[in-house]
Parts: sequence; structure tokens; C-alpha cells
Amino acid sequence: MKVFPPYYPEDFQMILSVLGIKLGYEIYDSCSDGLKATQETLKLISNSVIMNSSEYCNNTVLITNTKAVIGEIYSELSIITSRILSLHLIPQISPASSAITLLDSLRFPSLLCTVPNDKYQTEAIVSLIRRYEWNWVGILVTDDDYGRSALSSLDFLFKKYGICTAFSKTIPAFVDHPSVGNTLKEIIGELINSSTNTVIVFVKSPIVRKLFERAIPLNISKTWIASDIWAYSKEVASIPNIKKIGTIIGLNFLSETVPGFAHYLQHLKPSENGSTNGFLTKYKELRFGCTEDYRKYKTCMKSFSDNCLTDESLLLKSPRACHDNVTNVYMENDDFLLQNIEWSTVYSTTLAVTATAQAIRNIVCKHDTCDKDNAFTHKTLLEEIKRGNYSFYDKTFYFEPSGDVLTGYDIICWNTTNNTVQFQVIGQYYIHGQKLTIEENYISWNTENNTVPFSNCSKACDPGTYKKHSDITCCYDCVPCGEGYYAPTSDMSQCLKCKSNQWSSNGSAECKNRTKEYFHWKNPLAITLMIFSGTGFLLVSVIGFLFLKYIDTPAVKAAGSNYTHILNIALLVNLADTALFIGEPIDIICQIRQPLYGISFTVIVSCILIKSLRIILAFESGRRHEKVMAYAFKPLVIILFLTCIQLAICLLWLLLKSPFASSIDTIPQLLIQQCDEGSNLVFGIMLGYIGLLAFICFLLAYKGRKLPQKYNEARFITFSMLVYMFVWIFFIPIYMNNVNSTYLSAIQIIAILASNYGVIGCHLLPVCYIILFKSETNNREWYLQGIHDFFKARRSTFFPSQRISNIHGLEAEAKYKGTSVQIRRRHRSC
Repeated sequence: MKVFPPYYPEDFQMILSVLGIKLGYEIYDSCSDGLKATQETLKLISNSVIMNSSEYCNNTVLITNTKAVIGEIYSELSIITSRILSLHLIPQISPASSAITLLDSLRFPSLLCTVPNDKYQTEAIVSLIRRYEWNWVGILVTDDDYGRSALSSLDFLFKKYGICTAFSKTIPAFVDHPSVGNTLKEIIGELINSSTNTVIVFVKSPIVRKLFERAIPLNISKTWIASDIWAYSKEVASIPNIKKIGTIIGLNFLSETVPGFAHYLQHLKPSENGSTNGFLTKYKELRFGCTEDYRKYKTCMKSFSDNCLTDESLLLKSPRACHDNVTNVYMENDDFLLQNIEWSTVYSTTLAVTATAQAIRNIVCKHDTCDKDNAFTHKTLLEEIKRGNYSFYDKTFYFEPSGDVLTGYDIICWNTTNNTVQFQVIGQYYIHGQKLTIEENYISWNTENNTVPFSNCSKACDPGTYKKHSDITCCYDCVPCGEGYYAPTSDMSQCLKCKSNQWSSNGSAECKNRTKEYFHWKNPLAITLMIFSGTGFLLVSVIGFLFLKYIDTPAVKAAGSNYTHILNIALLVNLADTALFIGEPIDIICQIRQPLYGISFTVIVSCILIKSLRIILAFESGRRHEKVMAYAFKPLVIILFLTCIQLAICLLWLLLKSPFASSIDTIPQLLIQQCDEGSNLVFGIMLGYIGLLAFICFLLAYKGRKLPQKYNEARFITFSMLVYMFVWIFFIPIYMNNVNSTYLSAIQIIAILASNYGVIGCHLLPVCYIILFKSETNNREWYLQGIHDFFKARRSTFFPSQRISNIHGLEAEAKYKGTSVQIRRRHRSC
């Protein structure tokens, strides 16, 4: 049996020896070349036995001494060798190949890996990127299955998590490829021009070395995320001034210490049974052998010359080479291998050998007895390896259905001390649970103050701004929030709207409380209007008292007698209602003030209408209408009827859409509080109804303008109704233009006061003037004299010629006297 490599844990060797099993090995070097790998693989199956087997549909089965193959390291070489070995289902276990392509069991049915595939490595890298909130990352991959599969997986994960690719470059897989130089030149230009500070590199060590050797003189400093293929590369770490390249964080497969292997490396010596080991011999000669070139090099170095030209192989020589104490180079040892070996590869290789050996034991050994016949098929061994559970000291492992072992990754940081790179494990990524742990204190960032570098397409938007994305989702402009919006934290995708009682200016990070503003009691205009309202209230109260005192006088009776008291009460209510238009609005106040005004002023206008109608009916109707007038003219009924119509309008208003307290935020800093009238249509109908009554009063007053002046107030009624109509005609456009103003209530108070003072001045004060200053005219005879004068004037109008007057004098006189009696009677009835 031929397996690889020569070292086995002691306890496992003991178990195999007790069972009588001995495993041999052959070592082949592919030199990282595909053609060489093909040639060496063919050697493994050169000595074979052909057997017939019905198990394979009567096809032939190839039986070789090689039961399993451990290798390759690079994925593209594992693919090449697997295409040959898979023809005969020879188990191949790679200790380091991780390309996602290898998961295809149809293409590679006999290939297994003791490391997780790169799907999980890319997930670990994305977890690392997300941990530091980077979203603008460059990607460098080799142009082979390893690089292309990693790039495809990264693209998928980037789209999933909203990470953008700053640039993506593919490099030939082999360092000697003729286009490598031009490709590296393009990459250097991309690194200089790109704003990203983080680059993911799935490239082999020799090419990474060439890239860094070009980048360091140009002071290109980035954060480099190394894949497993170069995370522990001594070749790259030995570049002069490697620290200038920036921070290097690598991922490598989780590994454990292989007991005894360090001691084994420190005590390498030729086999005692006389067998030769070409690899060991060549290493001993290269490391400890003394050559003439090396002697010259040592002599030159002792002279402190700067021109000691030498071959790179001489730099690998041990200081003990050409030393007088060295008698046998094949017995010499030092710590060179211990310092330069990749322990993760050692561990995964040990797992591969362990799985192979335990699977063979399980096949040939039953009940502690072993069959010496090793002619089992490769398929049998492959199936046993796939389904087995294996133990390595206190660890257990098995192969997933995909053919890999899911362990995890070490996170490695390249820290430089005294110009020497130290590979320090700073954390782990566990595939099961997708858990990433990192010791931040062990990372040396390539920034001032050792802060995490910025690697985003756009800088974080400050509070008060939001991200406006461009065609690239990760790139955006920072746009200030508009008025009334805010962004409390950085990097917000949209601004938040302030609450209705708050405001903000452009680019605000917070909202401020609005200043509540309404027609306040402390407002000078409000105080002035209340003085006028109070004065009017006091004046109407005095007039009411005066009317009660002189209720039986002709002046009061001519003014409306008992209905003047209704008029006064309505005026008092109307003037008191103005106080409801001042102060902070609440719903109940808003629902009361307008209907109260409408109903009370309807009563006022109705009383004036009754006064106008009464005079006209008393002086204009003939005898034939006297009984009809006495029956139909019911002032109280008319007032109630007209008022009930307004009451119905107000009830309809309150039921359909009643007024309510509202806040207007059109001015940023202010929250104007006022009453919203609810249904503006019904509000207009209410005012229109009052206007209609006022217009009817105006017409009646105009019609009765020639009646006795002692009874007739046509001029005053006409003037007061004109005042009302003009006030409210001007009120409407002013009201509409100030609908969002604090002084909207003041405008309506002014209109109400103007209307009320028009009624007081034109209807009540003239009567008071007669009572107080013209008491000699406030008697029955004076008013009757007025009636006589009226009809005398009328008679002269109807009989202008003296002749007609003489002919009809007695008849006219009789008619005049009868009419006077009739007028007095009608006046009393009204």
C-alpha cells in the first residue's frame, strides 16, 4: 500500500502493527505544474491488475497497489489528477484544495477534501467585511477554478448583503504566464485610482509577491484579506518593507497541533533499515551541505561588502553549513522546517491519512482479525471513507455528502516586529453557527491611531442628511433633510417627518417644538377688541334698563315696545360671544361660538325686520286689509320662525361636519391653533341667511322711507343694514386670505362688533336720545301731530289744486280724521 506522508501518530502505528497491517508510501512532486502532476499520477496506476467484475456491469476493474492518493494542494492540480484517478474510482483526499468546483460529484466522484470548500471561506470573508461595516471592496483572483469559483461566490454574497465591488481583476494562475506583467500593471493602476481600502486576494503566493514588490515603492497601502492559499506565505512575508503594504488579515483552515510532529521535524535522519528517502536527502544537502559558492558567499559577507552576489538557494543554507563541527550533513537538524511549515496543511494531511488508514482497517479487519488479502476494490475503500466517522485524539470528523470536512477557519493577522512578520491568530470562524470571533487588540491597522480603516464607496452621511443612491447601490450623495424632516443618526436612507407639533429647518438632526400661537388674551388687539365688546355690552345693558324704565312712553313703543328687550338680549349674547373667539381653541368652544353668533344675530335682524314691517302695515294698508293684518301679523311667531330656520341650519352644520380645534403648521416655527369651521358650505349658508334677512330689512326700510318720521326709522335701518352687508362683504375675502393667520379670530370679532355697533347706533341710541334729551317730544300728542302732518302732506299731494281741495275739503277732512283713528288703532294693535 502506498500512502503519503511518512509520519504517523505513534498510537495509530501501534494499533496497525498489532493488527498486522503495514502501510507504505510513495512521494511524488508535481512542482505545481499540471503536466508534471499528470505524469506523476499515471505512475501511480502503472502497476495494476485487471479483474472482471459483474458488479461493474461486466466491465473490468483496475486493482493497483496504490489504494489511495493524498494530494494535491492547489485546486487546479487536484482537478487534473482527479480526472485520471476518478476513472477507476481511486480515492483521492486533498488536504488543502477548496475550490467550489470540487463539490461536483459527477465530475470528481472519487475526490474528497479534509478542508471546507471556498463557499464557506467566502462566507467567512463576508462576515469579516460586515463586522467592520465595509461595503466597497476590490477583488483579485486567479484565472482558474479556484479563483473563478471564489469570485462567483463573493458576487452572490455581496449582492445578498449589499456590498459592492470597487474592481474585480483576474490574474493568470501561473507566475510565468506572459500576460502576468501587463495584468499586474493594470492592477497597480486600479489600486492607485480606486477609493477602496480593502482588497480580497485569492491568488497564489508568487504572484502576490510580484504584486506587492510593485506596490510598495508606490506607497500603496491597503487592508488585504488573504485567502488560505497565501495566508501563511513566508515567500510574501519575506518581502523587504512588507509593513508598508498595509494590514494583512488572512484566513486559513482551523488546525490542531499534531502531537510529536514538531519533535519529528527536529530529529530528521536517514532510515535505519537502509531504505533511501530522496526528499530528505535533497533537503539535508540543500540546508547543511557545503559548496564552493557558499564558502565564497560567507567570505564576502565577513568582509562587510555590499556586492555579495549570490543565488537565492544559498540564502536557505543553515549557518552550520561549511562549519568545521559538521561531520555528517545527513544527521544535522535545526528549527528551519519548524519555523516555515504550514501547520494547517500538516493537520489536514494527518486527517486524510487517518481517514484512509482507519477505512482500510475497517475493510480488512473483522472481529480483531485481519485478512491479509488486500485485493479490495477502490470503490469499496471510497465508500468506506465517505461513510466513516473518524477520530484523531480527542477530535472526531467525517466527510460531508459534498465530500469535504466542515471545520472552520483561523483568522490570522500579519504583525511586524523588528522587520519580521509574525503570523498571529486573532480569531476564528466556525462554519456551524456561522460565528466569527476576533481579538481586536491584536490587529495593527494601517491608519493613524490604529483605527479601523474606512472602506466604503461614500462617506457616512452626517445626522441631518440622508443617502441618495446612485446607480451603484453602495455609492450615494448626502442630501440635507428638507424643512419639517430630520435624520437623528448618520447614514440614514430617508429622513423622518417631524411630529405635527414640531418643526425643523433644512439639514436638521432633530426636531424642535413649535411655538403654539393663537389669538391670546394678552394680545394688545385682543384687549382692544374686548374693551369695545365690553363697552358695547355695558351700553346695551344701560339702554335695556332705560327702555324698561320708559317702556310706556311713545318713543319706546314706536321703537318696538316689548320686542326691543328681545333685541337687547340678542345683542348682549352677540357681544358676549366675541369672548369665545379669544384664547386657545378647544372643540366645544369651536362648536359653540359660530352657531351662537348666527342664531343671536338672526334674532337681532328679525326684530329689526318686524319693526320695519309693522310701520309699513300700519300706514300703507287700507281698511280692507285691517282684519287680515290683525290676524296674520304675529311678531313673536315671525321671530321664532325666522330664528328656527337659522337654528336648523346650525344643527345641520353640527351634525354633518361640526367645527373643531385644529393646528396649522404652514409656518415652520409656529403651530397656529384656531378653529376649523368644518363645513365651509354650511358656514356660508348661515352667513348668507343672515344677509338675506338684512337685505329684506333694507328693502322694507326703503319702501317705508316716506312714512311719518316720528314712527319711521327707515334711514337708520337702511344705514345699519348697509353697514352689516358692507362689513360682511369685505369680511369674506379678508377671511379667505387670512385663513392660516393668528388674527383670523380678530377679523371676525371686528365684523361682529361693527355689525352690533351699527344696530346700537342706528336703532337704540336715537330712542335714548329722545328719552333723555327730547322728553318734550316723548308724548302722545307729539306723535299724533306727526301723523296729522303726514296725512296733511299726503292730502296736498293727492289734491294739489285749490279748486279740488275746496270741492272735496269736507270729505277729505272726514277721511283724514277717520284715518287718524284707524292709524292709532293699528298702532296699538302692533
